[in-house]
Amino acid sequence: MAITFEHVTYIYEPDAPVVQKVLDDISLTIPGNQFVGIIGHTGSGKSTLIQHMNGLIKPTEGTVKFHGEDIWQKDYPLRQLRSRVGLVFQYPEHQLFEENVFKDVCFGPKNQGLTQEEIEQRAKNALSMVGLDESFYKRSPFELSGGQKRRVAIAGVLAMNPEYLILDEPTAGLDPVGRDEILDQVSRLQKESGITVILVSHSMEDVARYAQRLIVVDDGHIRFDDTPRNVFRHREELEKLGLSAPQVTYLAAALKKRGFAMTEDVTTIREAKDAILQALSAERENRSGNGIQKKEQVKTDD
Repeated sequence: MAITFEHVTYIYEPDAPVVQKVLDDISLTIPGNQFVGIIGHTGSGKSTLIQHMNGLIKPTEGTVKFHGEDIWQKDYPLRQLRSRVGLVFQYPEHQLFEENVFKDVCFGPKNQGLTQEEIEQRAKNALSMVGLDESFYKRSPFELSGGQKRRVAIAGVLAMNPEYLILDEPTAGLDPVGRDEILDQVSRLQKESGITVILVSHSMEDVARYAQRLIVVDDGHIRFDDTPRNVFRHREELEKLGLSAPQVTYLAAALKKRGFAMTEDVTTIREAKDAILQALSAERENRSGNGIQKKEQVKTDD
């Protein structure tokens, strides 16, 4: 089970006098049961990349495969693919339109030819996955908070039972509490269900905290593809691409320069806390050891 890109290039207006390659010879594989982060500056090609994953955009050159099959071969069921590879766009609440939450979440599975009982069960399961109980079913989606609207929109995609869930900046415009609620719920869903989550984000902190794998897109190319920890070791290169490491990574580097015995491979607040406590403990032990040595030296001198 995998989404595979084989030498994919995408060109806006290929007949234009100046050819602009939005994606340039991209090859990568995203297997099942991963939490993948994608970062890149505005215009880097990351949104175009994810729209190739479920066939919203056709490559100018190269091949996109799902489970080993070319999705652009003749008679390939693209509509079915878009149910299996669900894409939630930035500000997905703009796509809400039904009179209540439950009807909105039912819309996707209703178009899959399921029975009414199956449709309703799918909707109930999906709303449960995003932490919305029955008290939300009859409420208008337009009366909800920003974070709750995002959950409803995500539930609408989950109700189609996708194998891949692609989220394009799902926390844009949310306050820190709403952001954490959404991403905690998505992370829990990924671990419990085994669905593959692909998170496009401008937040280095978010991808460091949640992603197992981090892909950096720049000027239509894949610049890095590794664990977040290994990617963020390339701070200077990322800065040249208009990106950065998480703030705690810079904090760890600054503390190390000031003499703290700690690693710079810190990417999350929890890791920073543990590293600082460990450094302080080592500092106390060092001071204690020096004090004992001085006392012993005084006794020897006497």
